[in-house]
Amino acid sequence: MSKVPGHVTELVALTADPVPQVRAAAALGLGRQGDEAVPIEPLVALCSDPDAEVRRRAVNALDRLAAAGPSVAASFVQLVGDAELRSRPVVLGWLVRSQVPVPAESLVPLFGGDDPLLWGAAGSLLRLLPEADAVFADLVRTATGEVRRRALDMLAGPTAGIAGMGVGAGPEAREAARRRLWDPEPRVVRALLTALEAETEPGARNVLFRALAAHRVPEAVAPAAAWLADPQCGPAAAAALAGAGTVEAVDLLRQVATGAGPQRGDVRAAAVDLLRRFLGAPGSQRVEVRAAAIRELGAAGGVADAELLFGLLDAPDEPVRLAAVGGLGAFFERFDGDLFGRLERWRAERVPGALVPPGADDPAVRELARRSAERLTRMLTGDVENADTYHDALWHIPQVRPLLPALLEDPEGRVRSTALHLAERFGEMDFTGRLRFLNDAHPDVRMGAALSFLRVAEERKLTSAERDTLRPHLERGQDDTDYYVRTCTAKALTHLDHAG
Repeated sequence: MSKVPGHVTELVALTADPVPQVRAAAALGLGRQGDEAVPIEPLVALCSDPDAEVRRRAVNALDRLAAAGPSVAASFVQLVGDAELRSRPVVLGWLVRSQVPVPAESLVPLFGGDDPLLWGAAGSLLRLLPEADAVFADLVRTATGEVRRRALDMLAGPTAGIAGMGVGAGPEAREAARRRLWDPEPRVVRALLTALEAETEPGARNVLFRALAAHRVPEAVAPAAAWLADPQCGPAAAAALAGAGTVEAVDLLRQVATGAGPQRGDVRAAAVDLLRRFLGAPGSQRVEVRAAAIRELGAAGGVADAELLFGLLDAPDEPVRLAAVGGLGAFFERFDGDLFGRLERWRAERVPGALVPPGADDPAVRELARRSAERLTRMLTGDVENADTYHDALWHIPQVRPLLPALLEDPEGRVRSTALHLAERFGEMDFTGRLRFLNDAHPDVRMGAALSFLRVAEERKLTSAERDTLRPHLERGQDDTDYYVRTCTAKALTHLDHAG
C-alpha cells in the first residue's frame, strides 16, 4: 500500500501506529502519493519521532512533496542538530533553498565537521544571519586548520549569500542588502577588529582588512594606517581606508598617492610615521602600495581627488598610470545609477567624519567625466595591451557615447572589441551594426557580437525578419576558427529555432 497512490487516508492513520517500522513505511508511502493531496502535518509530526529512521522517512517525504510553510521550517530547524539523522543534508539543503535563518550555535558545530554536504550548507546558512561575519571572524581567531581556512574563505566573500546581492534582485532588495552590509551589527565590527589585532599571517590579515572594507567600518582607520606602508598588506589596508570613507582615511590615501605630507591638522601623528616609512621603502614596493592607494582614493575621495587622479594619467610609471585609470573608474562607478550615490549619502549622514559624496548632476562631475572619457579613449588606442583596464573604467562613464563610432572603426581589434562592449552597455548598438561585427576580422569582436546576439535571442527580442536575416550569419559562425564564437552562435541558433 505504501507504494500505491490513492491511500492517503489509510497512510495518515498509520503514522500514529505504535510500531516504528509501520510509521516509517507510512511516511514513505505518503511521499509516494504523487498528485494526491497529502496533508503535511502528520509528516511534520513524524520529524520529532523518537525513531531516527521514522524521522528520516518523514524528512524525505516532505522533501519529495516539495512541502513548505512555517511548520516545515520550524521542524527542519530543530533537526539541524540531529546527529542520528542520516538525511540531514536534505534538511540543510531545504533550509538553504528556503533561506530560513538558523541559530548560529546550531550551525557552527556542522561548519567544523568533515562532511562537505553539512559544513558547506552550514556556511551558507550562517551567511543569512546578520552576525555572520562575527562568527567567521571569531573562528579565524580561535580555530585552526581546515575550520580556520573555511572561515577565511567565507570572509573573503562577504556579499555572497546575502539576499538582494544576487543577479536579478529588485531595487528594494539591493538597497536592503547594501544597508545590511554597510551598517553591520556592532559585534561584527568588534569581532573583525579583534581578529585583526591578533592575526600574524599576512594573507589572513588581508582577508580581514577587505572584510572591514566591505562593511565600511570607520574604526578600521587606525589599524589600516599602521599597515598601509607594508608591502604585503598595504593594498588591503588601503581598501579598508576607502571603505571607512572618513576625512582622515581619505587624507591618508591622498598622502600615499601623492607622496605629500599631512594635509590636515587633525590627522594623527601615526600618519607622519606611516608616510616616513612609506617613502623609505624600496622602489618596487613603494610603487605597488602607491598604486593601491591611488585606486582606492577614487573609491572614497571627492571631485578634487578625482582631478588629482586625472593628473596622474601622465605619470611615467605604468603601475601608477593604470592605477589612476582604475581610480577614475572607481570614482565614476559611484554615480552609476542613483542607488549607490543615495546609499553613500545615507551613510555619510550617520557616520561621524564621513565625506559627503558629490551628486551625479554636479557640473564638476559631469565635466570631469567628459574629459576623462576623451582622455581614456585616447589612451586606449595608444595602449592596446591594457585595453581591459580602460574598458573597466569607461564602463562607468556614459560620456564616452559620442566617441564610440570612431573607436568601432579603429584598426586595432581589441579597441573595436572594447568599443563594441561599451556600445552594447550604453545602448548605442542596433541590429545592423551588431550584424556587421559578427563578421569582423578579430575573434574578440566576433565573440562580442555573437554573445550579444545570444542574449537578444534568449530574450526573444528579434522580429521574424531579423531572425531570417541573422540565421545565415549564425550558420557561418559554426565554421569559425574561434571556439567561443562557434559555441555562442550555436546556442543562438537553438533559440532562433525555438522562437520560430
